[in-house]
Amino acid sequence: MGDRERFVKEIKELLVKYASTSSGEKAILSLRTDYERAIRDFKLISEVLREYSEGRSLSLPNIPSMDEIFDYFGKFGVLTGENLYKIAEFIEKASRFRESLHSANLASYLPITRELLSFSKQIKDNISRDGQIRTVKNPLLKELYERRNEVREQLLKAYSEIILKNREKLREGQPVIKNGRLTLPVISNFSFDGVIHGYSYTTETVFVEPYEVVPIQNRLIQLDDRIREEERRILGNLIGNFIRLKEGIIKLHEGIGLIDGIYARAKFYLDFDCTIPEFSKDGRFEILEGREPLLYSKIRQKTVPISIKLDKFSLLITGPNAGGKTITLRTIAFAVLMAGMGIPVPAKKAVIPYGAEVFPMGFSQEGAPEEGISHFVGELKGIKGILERVKPYDFVIFDEIFSSTDPDEASALAYSICKYLAEKSVYSLISTHFPSLKILALNSDFFNVATLENFRVVMGKVGESRGIQTAKAVGLTEDIVSYAEEIYRNIPSYLVSLRERYEEGLKKIEKERAEIDEMRRKLLSAISRVRKGERVEELEGILKEERELEVGKEYFVKSLGVKGTLLEIKGNRAKVKIRNIVVDVDKGDLI
Repeated sequence: MGDRERFVKEIKELLVKYASTSSGEKAILSLRTDYERAIRDFKLISEVLREYSEGRSLSLPNIPSMDEIFDYFGKFGVLTGENLYKIAEFIEKASRFRESLHSANLASYLPITRELLSFSKQIKDNISRDGQIRTVKNPLLKELYERRNEVREQLLKAYSEIILKNREKLREGQPVIKNGRLTLPVISNFSFDGVIHGYSYTTETVFVEPYEVVPIQNRLIQLDDRIREEERRILGNLIGNFIRLKEGIIKLHEGIGLIDGIYARAKFYLDFDCTIPEFSKDGRFEILEGREPLLYSKIRQKTVPISIKLDKFSLLITGPNAGGKTITLRTIAFAVLMAGMGIPVPAKKAVIPYGAEVFPMGFSQEGAPEEGISHFVGELKGIKGILERVKPYDFVIFDEIFSSTDPDEASALAYSICKYLAEKSVYSLISTHFPSLKILALNSDFFNVATLENFRVVMGKVGESRGIQTAKAVGLTEDIVSYAEEIYRNIPSYLVSLRERYEEGLKKIEKERAEIDEMRRKLLSAISRVRKGERVEELEGILKEERELEVGKEYFVKSLGVKGTLLEIKGNRAKVKIRNIVVDVDKGDLI
């Protein structure tokens, strides 16, 4: 399951809890990105919310579900009396619910025809609540029932007389049914005139139908057969009408589900403090105080709201580990996804490009890569597939892109992909810790940059990763943390690369060796002159530690994680050259 499919599954699982009917659950689970449908649904949701504000309920009446009945008919091709009665109840209650609706748009989802109402009445005229055939509207059936009762009385009377006369020959003093006939349990030692229908297991009892009751019992069986035939005819007519009207009943059932789906989204709107999104035709995107729905469902008001307004097609999000970068990206992804599916967005305001699709990557750590394929190659294949599908104003969202390969090469690839997407008017959003990508984004004309501070998005600024502080916060030993801090202060992150570790490291060592040699030469010269009694004024300057920032020297830029050469200082700002790029940073960012 891809990240997008997982996001869709997560939001549907959250929303389906607000459904009241099985058909409503189906309607929610069938939601997909469809902006025309979303606009229609949002109008209906707004109508329902307006009626709710006037005191109307968001609860559906108790309307029977047709799922089991449709399944039963699909499996057996027939319906029972109980099935038919439930269908009549469904049509009646759906009709009353339709009459109670004030929204003509909602009512249009419930196509109640005269034929359906007539069918419901026909069922109730012929079927009782317990599923039995009613005789009120069936004179022939009523007559057959009465005649059967008369013949049954004759049969029981005849048996009573026979039992009184032959009590000593009987194992029990009452008739027993054998092979569908009423018989007497005769002790096998006695002779008894009649038709034998069976024996007991020990053969000590013979089940006999006396000759004098055979004609009576034959008439009773014939009447039972005629009754069953008439009942089958009545049921057959009703089932035939059901088959003829089945599509209309299915549409009515689906209509209940669609309305339930609207009500469910209205309840979700209220519970999650949502907004109905605006759709922009010019690609504008803005989220004001947005919340990631799954996180909000767990911690509610403790969720820190996120506000983002994009004026460029690419956004780089930086900041500390566990600082909220992934939640920020998920908030944006969910907002676009939910808007396109017709689901209110948990935010104070949401402006979404009309027709936008979402393509998230890197959010899930579940599953293994395809056999024989590395994680990096898997990412590249996924991106290739996305690039073949995107259209203007879509959103491609990467969480920690290319984290499994060389940071600088990954930065170059990510930057190139974002530039390609920006030229096609496609939004790309990336979270990263890569210093090189931060530098590239800062000096780009198509990138917005942002960082997370106290879980809030701060636009126009890049932040430190603070991985070591995070390690300290979770309880890693002080020895490990302090040693890591020492290494971090002295080794730029790009030296992690083996190639740069050797090439750049050797250059640095050679430069420092030359500086040390020069310093050693100056010190030896000064010491020699002091021994000769000469005054050496520059010795103090040689030994004094320089504490002020000095243009032309190399400093470590904390927020970017690399070293650069100081070019200029203006107030609290400093311009630093990192490789071939000049960046503007806070003076306090240099160490």
